[in-house]
Amino acid sequence: MKPSPPAEIRADDELAAADVRVMLTAPSRTALLENLGITGADATDLLPLLDAAAADEEVLAEVTATANRLRAAAGLEVPEVDLAAEKDRHDALQRRLAPGEGLVAILALLVSTSTVRAWHAARGLTPEQSWEVLADLGQQMRVHRAGTGHLGLHQLNWVSMNWAGRLAHLGRLQFDLHRQPVALLAGTGSTPSADGSAPLANGPAPLADGPGGPVDGPVAPAAGPAPSAGDPSRWVLGTHIPARGPLDPAEVDASFDAATAYFTEHYPELGAGRGAEEPAFGHEFVCDSWLLSDQLAEITGEDSNLARFAARWEMLERSRMDDGALFFVFGRRPPVDVAALPRSSRLERGVAERLEDGRGWIGGLGRLLR
Repeated sequence: MKPSPPAEIRADDELAAADVRVMLTAPSRTALLENLGITGADATDLLPLLDAAAADEEVLAEVTATANRLRAAAGLEVPEVDLAAEKDRHDALQRRLAPGEGLVAILALLVSTSTVRAWHAARGLTPEQSWEVLADLGQQMRVHRAGTGHLGLHQLNWVSMNWAGRLAHLGRLQFDLHRQPVALLAGTGSTPSADGSAPLANGPAPLADGPGGPVDGPVAPAAGPAPSAGDPSRWVLGTHIPARGPLDPAEVDASFDAATAYFTEHYPELGAGRGAEEPAFGHEFVCDSWLLSDQLAEITGEDSNLARFAARWEMLERSRMDDGALFFVFGRRPPVDVAALPRSSRLERGVAERLEDGRGWIGGLGRLLR
């Protein structure tokens, strides 16, 4: 009988600063960068900073402490490391070596892959699939460079969520395993007015303020009261759309099919004990994104790949996602001069016009059963 997989994996020991110094300066570091998707200008700019960090005792100590938090555990219920909470302090420390943001987190992520890779192996991902998941670090660094022109990372908690082990990259899409409140899945969320002008509970700040949001999710909490820790919830598959070319419908279908096959086979315990009225585990997907918008059909046409993707979802909540549209269409974070945004495509024109005239961008949380 095949043994049950573990619910979590924890590191047996902690890294010392001397261990991290060796990892940052070892000849194998170039292969590690490549495995993590860090290539081109990002690799060129990062390599000398590895040596500089290894030689700076204070920076090295912080990288070591952060790496130990990231590698402490991976699994179903382990807490994610809140890198964003340390951002200001880490970025101030980074200035000892170089301007910018995210360097301490990048270095800590580089040297903390052992636990999450062990979890991936325990849950059926091949070594190649495991590295593909973790190579999203390089992708997020490319996104940062595209928007700023510089080396860095600002999608901190997206990447730390990845290091907790519950994300898989299966074909065109990425999927994260998480609990979703049952009440929210029943569609009890609220909706802004048609022009997006109604204020939202816990809604986003005006466009000129605040940071950008997670990789393709909301830039502020969704409308309605926040769920409490005791509210009933169930495991679902969150869906994310990496910036890897068109959303071809056939590739999207294949990705959903691969997700159902993988998660039902390698997380069988999550399908146990469900009521007859509940969807089977592995067949219920959610997506919280600026892309889930009726406005896409108006802008790009109902037959466009973007509009067809949005039309797949039953909307549970709608909310203003101005910052999300700004970031994922233009690669910009507030504050920006909206009037100066490029308008070289139908999508750019449509989004810029809505941000400029006050209609804003309405996205939201959707559910898909397959």
